[in-house]
Amino acid sequence: MGLHFEGAVAIKAPRTSVWSFLVDPHAISRCLPDVQSLDVREDGKFRATVRVGVSFIRGNFAFDVAMADLDAPNHARITGRGGGLGSAVDVDSTIDLVDGQDGTTTLNWKADVVVSGTIASVGARLLSSTVEKKTGELFECLKAQLES
Repeated sequence: MGLHFEGAVAIKAPRTSVWSFLVDPHAISRCLPDVQSLDVREDGKFRATVRVGVSFIRGNFAFDVAMADLDAPNHARITGRGGGLGSAVDVDSTIDLVDGQDGTTTLNWKADVVVSGTIASVGARLLSSTVEKKTGELFECLKAQLES
């Protein structure tokens, strides 16, 4: 099952600060919902174990994440591949940062997610609402960290 998400978030912080936060695995992991552990590997790559709960499916997923196409402080592509609980998830996302008004930065993002296995059985509507909720938590945390 394939899902597509996109949006824009205004952050009251300079673009260079937003960029530095987004490409630092230790910083961004503080905002990733339900992270159980983080293992930073070579530049731009890390493994995160995340607690997942969608409908009746609950447990840990391990994700290998790679940052590519880095054009500081403008653009990045972030891919993730992981699984657990008889399921697999592939994420291909991009972020683009642009200067906004009054010292803000606009973070434009897109993500394509392919889900297979047990977790796909809950259906697109339930998966979409769960992803949207977790994405909202991520961006609220990001804003709180950068705007403080």
